[in-house]
Amino acid sequence: MDPGSLLTLPVDNHFLPSIAPGVGSGNGHNPFPPSASEYSDPSLLGRGAPDQAERRNEVLMAISVQVKGVLGCAYYSTEENSLFLLQDMTCTEPLQFVELLMLHIQPTTVLLPLKVPDVVLQFFEKHQSIVDRGSERYNYILRLLGSTEFSHAAAMDRLTNLPIATSEHALVTNAGFGFSNHGLQGAREECQEFKTMRLGSFVDLESVISIGCAGAVLCETLRLQNVGRAPEDTERNIGLSLQMFALADFMFVNADTLSSLQVFQSELHPSNLISGTGKAASGSKESLSLFGLFHPLAGTPQGKARLRQLFLRPLVNIDMIRERQETIAVFLQPGNQEAFASISQGLRKVTDIKKTLAQLQRGAAESPAGCASIERGVWWTLTRFSLHVLRLRDAILQLRNANGLDIIRKTVQAVAVDALTAIIDLIGNVVDFEETKANSRIAVRLHVNAELDDLKQTYQGLESLLNEVSTALSLELPTWARKCVTGCVFWPQLGFLTVVPLLEGNKAGYEGQGLSSDHWEQRFTANDNVYFKNNLMLELDGHFGDTYSRIVDLEVDILHGLACKILEHEAILSRISEVCGELDCLVALASGALKYGWACPTMTEDNIVSIYEGRHPLQELAVPAFIFNDCNLIGGSGDDSSGRRASPPENDMNASTLIITGPNHSGKSVYVKQVALIVYLAHIGSFVPATGATVGLTDQILTRISTRESVSQAESAFGTDLRQVAFLLNCATRRTLVAIDEFGKGTAADDGAGLMTALIDHFSNLGSQSPKVLVTTHYHEIFEGGYLQERPGLSLAHMEVRLDIDAGQMEDQVVFLYRLVPGRSTSSFGSRCAALNGIDTAVVERAEAIVLLLARNEDLGAACARLDAEDEARLEEAEKIARNFLQVCLKGPGESDSRWRGSASTLDMLRDLLTSAVVE
Repeated sequence: MDPGSLLTLPVDNHFLPSIAPGVGSGNGHNPFPPSASEYSDPSLLGRGAPDQAERRNEVLMAISVQVKGVLGCAYYSTEENSLFLLQDMTCTEPLQFVELLMLHIQPTTVLLPLKVPDVVLQFFEKHQSIVDRGSERYNYILRLLGSTEFSHAAAMDRLTNLPIATSEHALVTNAGFGFSNHGLQGAREECQEFKTMRLGSFVDLESVISIGCAGAVLCETLRLQNVGRAPEDTERNIGLSLQMFALADFMFVNADTLSSLQVFQSELHPSNLISGTGKAASGSKESLSLFGLFHPLAGTPQGKARLRQLFLRPLVNIDMIRERQETIAVFLQPGNQEAFASISQGLRKVTDIKKTLAQLQRGAAESPAGCASIERGVWWTLTRFSLHVLRLRDAILQLRNANGLDIIRKTVQAVAVDALTAIIDLIGNVVDFEETKANSRIAVRLHVNAELDDLKQTYQGLESLLNEVSTALSLELPTWARKCVTGCVFWPQLGFLTVVPLLEGNKAGYEGQGLSSDHWEQRFTANDNVYFKNNLMLELDGHFGDTYSRIVDLEVDILHGLACKILEHEAILSRISEVCGELDCLVALASGALKYGWACPTMTEDNIVSIYEGRHPLQELAVPAFIFNDCNLIGGSGDDSSGRRASPPENDMNASTLIITGPNHSGKSVYVKQVALIVYLAHIGSFVPATGATVGLTDQILTRISTRESVSQAESAFGTDLRQVAFLLNCATRRTLVAIDEFGKGTAADDGAGLMTALIDHFSNLGSQSPKVLVTTHYHEIFEGGYLQERPGLSLAHMEVRLDIDAGQMEDQVVFLYRLVPGRSTSSFGSRCAALNGIDTAVVERAEAIVLLLARNEDLGAACARLDAEDEARLEEAEKIARNFLQVCLKGPGESDSRWRGSASTLDMLRDLLTSAVVE
């Protein structure tokens, strides 16, 4: 990188980027937070701002939590004069990561958007002293900003106009390609698209929420400067550095890496019922991807969500990685097969109880009506959850050699047997599931409430009572009217009613005629019947009342009491659900390792990658047979003594930078992705597709493999490639794994070869700070021209092929062996690969001829001007005809030439002329 660049590269202190070094160290500038008088809401100030003499390093942090738990963060440190952006994260429990960010960043001012979720705002209001610096409790100031301050578009404008994005650099003008050394004034003339491309070399433009947070931090810093509370040396902001950061325990991976390595890959769902525009209808499903291999193996909804988080956040904490590996190894021990199968099957019956508890809190379970399916009811779900969790605990206790595992200890401790047993008894003693299923409504058992039992008994006897009442009413009616009255009914909330059929003309057949002492009142008409109230119905209403409504009210009271008792165990149930999700993740990883035949890698703090008989986890599932390949990479040792440089078994490919050549279709890209995926899997604690592997801790996996083009991005495909390369150049450390596949192919061949040479030269000259680099290329001229000098740490390899020139068909002349061997390939065999892909034989042969001319350094223009034998014969024939034609003398009418006999004669003469030329 240009030494004059204002970008501050992460320093390798053990391995970075984790959290920017020096934040909160106490060495900095005068404080500049706003005073209490500047806030409209005193409640947001906490316990008071710290004393100015104590708070020397000011740290402004902005956090935004969006729907579905997407979290972004950015912070500015006055001590380092740097703006740091977090890669956007998706998490089911954002508060855990908010607290982790607070403990790492230790801010003095926290900025939140007005639309922040209430739980996040309450967290900051209640925990304004969680930042612990040594033995002190350090307060921070909380500010709420308008959502426009967190706007992504406004933030992009602010970031692209920063001096970091407009420092001295080469400019592309309309006049041509040239360089400008006019500094900031010349940079202002640069178009917004180029500024955005340059910004993309410093930060991950896919982190939309974090970019919005960075804009809020910049806006707040400008406000403080305007009110005169900025640091004394505000002019240092001209040299502001811009960096990405990651949490200390997690590897940094961006969207380009996840897409290139096919960690996640969604596709449209074939079912029309799932597609749609709503939040619940994403219209997509997981396709063939690394995550897709394990997603079906997780049995619980919370386990699937937790597994996705696990794949999104690889670890760099070696103890946590080894804990996961040890857990998987214990699960797969031969003596634990039966117990492991029981655990796996048991987890599939454990639901996400948090949704059920939310229904319970809303009172959805207190209404007896509306239970169409008992299996989906709240009480049945709680009962099944408790029963299956208890059985799961019993299966876990049957595991051998599992007492020291953290997840086993957490699960056994979380499953409170007494609480779950109490929940089962409470629900079982109140809810009658058999009656509930029969009546499609929640039913309370007998002997729970004496009054409810009496009311139910009365209600059940209403049918026989109504028959008696109908008979008695019929005796009181006139003889002619008895056939007009159908009978009596009881409707909840309406009481007892007499039913009379409706005659033609919408008139009741009987309306109480002949009963002077009885008053019949029509209430309503329905289903070709008229319903009346009379003295007998009113008497029954007064005696029995609205029995059904009273039953419902009592049942609601009883179920409400039951819900309150169940919610006393809410924290226990939620904790059990979370722990089951964690356990399900590890069970899915173990099931995947068993299903695909993977092995446990050895994690080390040595900066190496040593893989024996590695495989691509996706490619091996798509081909009949997969060829294993080894890999040995040694990263820089660093300047500190703690960064040991261990050597894997010696061979010709031990290096920090490995350049891979070979024909198209030979497996170069698959090999590069294979190594990166094995390293990725090792850092999530999974087993890997290899016979054996030793993987050193890797802080980042950066790739330039695939180009993600979009009409929404104002840059070309090659511009996107350049942005990716610039990003990995600026962010790579000695513990980074860099994978580059055929960079430079989007521009002129000479320019692409030069860029590739410079890129390889840069990495191979970093010495002790060199990352582990895998490069594939077809630019053989960089080796043939001697542009890359042999040096320690740089190795060449190629994918082996077997040639059979004597084969009759061109597509049979090359046999791909898919085996990586030392040395470089001398040809890409592009024409033969074209023949394999169905390109016409004439086109392939012509391409071979042109390639041969280029190899001989002949004049391609002169060579292409030569004609083949067929064209030469046709040219000679045309020449003879032309010469014969010129010898013919043609004269018009009236001239002395006797050969002129009109147009017909001339036509015959020309036909004879062409015929004679063909005969000759």
